[in-house]
Amino acid sequence: MRSHAARQLMGPLIYAASGVSILSILGQLTVVATIPLLTRLYSPSDFGVFTIYLGIVNILAATAALRLDVSLYVVATGEQAHAALKLVLVAIVMTSLLTAGSGVLLSASAPERLRGLVFLVPIGMAATSLVEALNCWSLRRGQLRDFAIGRLVSPVFMALSQVSFGVLQWGGDSMVLAHILSQLVLIGFLGIRVFTWNEVCRVTRAPWKDLMAVARGEYKFPLFDLPATILCFAIINLPAILIGSFFGTSMAGHFGVAARLFSSPISLVALPLSNVFVAETTKCKGNDQSCKSEQSYKSGVFLVLLAGVLITLPALAIGAAAPYFVGPLLGPDWILTGNLMTALALMGAAQALSTPVQEVPTLLRRQGLRLVVDTVRTLLVFAPIVLGVYEKWDPLHIIYAMSAGGAVGYLIRTAVSLFLLRGVSKQKDVAAPKPVHHLGLIRTETGEVV
Repeated sequence: MRSHAARQLMGPLIYAASGVSILSILGQLTVVATIPLLTRLYSPSDFGVFTIYLGIVNILAATAALRLDVSLYVVATGEQAHAALKLVLVAIVMTSLLTAGSGVLLSASAPERLRGLVFLVPIGMAATSLVEALNCWSLRRGQLRDFAIGRLVSPVFMALSQVSFGVLQWGGDSMVLAHILSQLVLIGFLGIRVFTWNEVCRVTRAPWKDLMAVARGEYKFPLFDLPATILCFAIINLPAILIGSFFGTSMAGHFGVAARLFSSPISLVALPLSNVFVAETTKCKGNDQSCKSEQSYKSGVFLVLLAGVLITLPALAIGAAAPYFVGPLLGPDWILTGNLMTALALMGAAQALSTPVQEVPTLLRRQGLRLVVDTVRTLLVFAPIVLGVYEKWDPLHIIYAMSAGGAVGYLIRTAVSLFLLRGVSKQKDVAAPKPVHHLGLIRTETGEVV
């Protein structure tokens, strides 16, 4: 009986995961296929500037909505959801304007090679954060197909634009322009697919008092989840920025290409698996909370194992072989990139295991625990960098040490996420609190906001 139930659960899960992953694979394969062309059209320094831009944008975009975009998964349906989306859009506009103003004030102190980014970063930040908000909205509504198509449209458009701009010799900053254009195209696609005109009107007309009510009810997201998210994105993006600062934009370019080649398998399957886990968890309906919790735990374990087989093992093999094929593939100026791929293999493999269940603390509203875990992970990644620079280690040795620390951090996050799911699934005798509407929020009968 249990095996039959497991097959009923895993069948739709595999179908949903494969649907999202196939289009993601096509998109990311396009990115990977264009890298040998891009390395002959752009210099390591050009790639370094793009890597630094992308790192800054990724960190800022994760903060632009104050993590209120994630609350779209859990807020009630109807007017509260539209008020929450409007609150997210207001937060994005305000933080993007603040970033633009800060950039103007700091532009004089920026290195000359990076001064053009001062005006491009706020645009990229706003566009990327808006894409994330639309992704949350589409996943909330269970529109996995539109989300999956978006995973194809954006990377393909960016990769082909970068190649075209390189052939036209528009300069290194055209890589940044291609990224911004790809985000704008994706915004247009998702906006048309996931919204009706009636919904647009309901979002724009949402009363401000409802926005304030949502903000008060979802305060844990900016209070706990935002710092944790900043730490999480810093772990992924800040090393390239620091490497560029300490060792120059060329080294940042090598690091960026290595990370781009290595992050592809993770983007191919692991991140879509996380999106599928979120979608499957949030669309669970019914009154049997213990059954839903047990299903969530089984789904999490299954997706982690799937990521291990499909990504972790191949990633380790690719990392070991990278020094032998990267030079001939990318050109003689990029031999160092192969060594950096080997160094990043351990962290990338562990990241693949962790990604499918990365949103578990948020979904279970354990933002405080997530902050603790991500703080530990941050220390494990950046302590080797600081120590290596202070002791004047070779840059490659610093990256090896950083990768080892990052791998330990990702394994800790995976263990904590599965432990949380297992703990919830064992609470079979605990009845779920009955939700009661109050001031547009969903509250339990004990008064706790959920």
